[in-house]
Amino acid sequence: MSEALVNQDALDELSAVIGTEKLVRIVDRFVLSLTTAFEGADRAAADYGREAHTLVSMAGMLGCAPLSRACRGLEESAKAGDDLTAPLIDLKALRDGTLAALRELRARADGAV
Repeated sequence: MSEALVNQDALDELSAVIGTEKLVRIVDRFVLSLTTAFEGADRAAADYGREAHTLVSMAGMLGCAPLSRACRGLEESAKAGDDLTAPLIDLKALRDGTLAALRELRARADGAV
């Protein structure tokens, strides 16, 4: 069985700590930042690495472990000077799947995550 793109239990635990309203705002901001993440063809590897770095902990905190790991991998590849072509393709597909999962959870919860 494959790991879920978004762990609902992690979101529920975070909601219990910070409140549903604050969690919804955080998820909405995360979705907005993910929508354009890793776009642009004429960017340096270091730019992609920095962007991945900023998303690692937010993705992890919001229960998006696969995306968090992929961002960490891209960050490390960028630092190592590796070719980012294949990792970026994979990461963009994972980003899109994670966005769809977050939007679905948001819609199902009718205003609450």
